[in-house]
Amino acid sequence: MKLFITGATGFIGQAVARKAINLGHQVTALVRQDGSAAASALARLGVTLHIGDLREPQSFAATAGAADGVVHAASTNDASAAIADQAAAVAMLSHLHPGAAFVYTSGIWVYGDTEGKPATEASALNPTPLIAWRPAVEQEVLALAARRSIAAVVLRPAMVHGYGGGVFGMFAGMARQTGSVRVVGDGRNHWPAVHVDDLAAAYLSAVERAASGDSRVTGQIFNVVAEDAVAVADMGEAIRASIGADRVEPWPLDDARQSLGPFADALALDQTVSGQHARGVLAWKPHGPGLIVDLLASNHFQQINGA
Repeated sequence: MKLFITGATGFIGQAVARKAINLGHQVTALVRQDGSAAASALARLGVTLHIGDLREPQSFAATAGAADGVVHAASTNDASAAIADQAAAVAMLSHLHPGAAFVYTSGIWVYGDTEGKPATEASALNPTPLIAWRPAVEQEVLALAARRSIAAVVLRPAMVHGYGGGVFGMFAGMARQTGSVRVVGDGRNHWPAVHVDDLAAAYLSAVERAASGDSRVTGQIFNVVAEDAVAVADMGEAIRASIGADRVEPWPLDDARQSLGPFADALALDQTVSGQHARGVLAWKPHGPGLIVDLLASNHFQQINGA
């Protein structure tokens, strides 16, 4: 297949591009500049680089439209995220040909606190403020794709870990500076988790099955979750042990908001989320290490922090 990937220089997108190349797909990736370290790494994998800007859909929509499938995994991660995401998705869907596949990246934060009950794709949504706009874009993507006979799929990944990346790398970096691992709230909350390589496998299963016309996949939403709920306190302790920090300490939510804004509320969520639907329909079987085992692999954090 000819695949177009947004966000391929990011944590998730890199893994998707790597998996796609390994499976023999022809991959084109949106990059802002072809000379960056991340872009150069993609080129070495055999990825074709397309220079453009997520905030300017006209810079890449036509190229995306020539693909057999699109994986949209990019975000500006700033105040413009909602507008940029919606515009990029609509532009690419408007250029894709009927029968093409489109995989849209959402996330489990759309469920909000699950109060100890496992959320499924049928559960009511209560998105944390940071991504309050996300459910509307999910539905716009599915509706526009259906009108244009494009096979769209929405994936809601859990908290993504692996190779010292993602939010866990952020926590490790902060702890190296302060000597303590700070967890927002009291640490008694839980996060669902998935290894980035397993997540990449889910993306490729979704785009391949959608492009093949699998009616069980087209127009569907899937939680991509390997572990339904992992205690945040245990994550903090694993990071502390891994990098040799002095302690794990609670970070009161009000204080965390002063530094992190609405991101703090997302980190304070207490969630249990089921990934059984993806396992059944996508024939997805996670094989990567569990979150705690992965966090204890100290060489990952040493690498990302230059130790």
